[in-house]
Amino acid sequence: MKYKSFGKTGIKVSQLILGTWYLPNRIVNGKRKVNKEASIKMIRKAYDLGINFFDTADVYRGVYDRDTFTTNFENVGLAERIVGEALKGYDRESFVVATKVMGRTGPLINDAGANRKHIRNAIAKSLERLQMDYVDFYIIHGPDEDAGIEHTAKTMNILEEEGLILHYGVSNHSVHDLVKFLNLRYFEPLEPPGFIQDKYNLIERKLEDTNIKVAEDNSLASMIYSPLAQGVLAGRYFQDSKNTDSRKEYEKWFEKNQLNESNKNSLEKFKEYANSKDTSMSQLALAWLINNGKYLFPIIGATRLEQLEENIESTEVSLSSEEIGELTEMFERK
Repeated sequence: MKYKSFGKTGIKVSQLILGTWYLPNRIVNGKRKVNKEASIKMIRKAYDLGINFFDTADVYRGVYDRDTFTTNFENVGLAERIVGEALKGYDRESFVVATKVMGRTGPLINDAGANRKHIRNAIAKSLERLQMDYVDFYIIHGPDEDAGIEHTAKTMNILEEEGLILHYGVSNHSVHDLVKFLNLRYFEPLEPPGFIQDKYNLIERKLEDTNIKVAEDNSLASMIYSPLAQGVLAGRYFQDSKNTDSRKEYEKWFEKNQLNESNKNSLEKFKEYANSKDTSMSQLALAWLINNGKYLFPIIGATRLEQLEENIESTEVSLSSEEIGELTEMFERK
């Protein structure tokens, strides 16, 4: 595993981040449930293989159940609990953790938002679930129209001063909001965010000239989620099979337009390119991100140890600037 500075924070992190939005799971009484033992084993295996950066969120359940996502709060924070248990006993200086705030975590009127009341309550509960004194990176999970950016930034600065978080970042915000956050340093004595977290991959590149570019221009780190376009860039959906263990089958929000006639030819060429490099499609897609910017950090997910090991090998794939350009041109930007 290779390590580099997480933007201007100076904290050294692995080139890949292990995400916990989706964890190893199994069917119990007809429902998909997190396999806690397998999840802990997965996180510890990632640590043993050199990953020192783990991403989670207060709303993560480790599985996705759209039908009960906004009403069933029983498993809110489960991913944080599993991360905390998995990393307990390791030297705290040997790993970094990112978690998030903004999403709804309960039925009460203030159980959501980027306001100071909810953030205060949320960070306390996150730290308790993680069994940690502080989190390295705290992320505003999305925009809150009811809470001003200045107000949210000030709250984050207070948490930094109190040592509850080391740095904060923003996720799923418009480029307008991102620039507004960054400009606070000129008009208020406020520390701006030190990183972003957004969706970016070879197929979905609409943020390439906005959020990703603004972050790169300001030396902000970019945590990249869905780097494999939900498995499409790993080649999992070439065949229209009825695999019941496929996300395409049991997650209703799967974006079908990621695999269609317009990009099938591109994916075939991508597969051939990966074969010519003696690497897998997923490794090549991750390597494209790692080598495509100074501070791009893909968040990988895995439900099997083989997936984890395969993805980690992407850090050994070397790409020249010409090869990066060829891969970029292979897919039409949307």
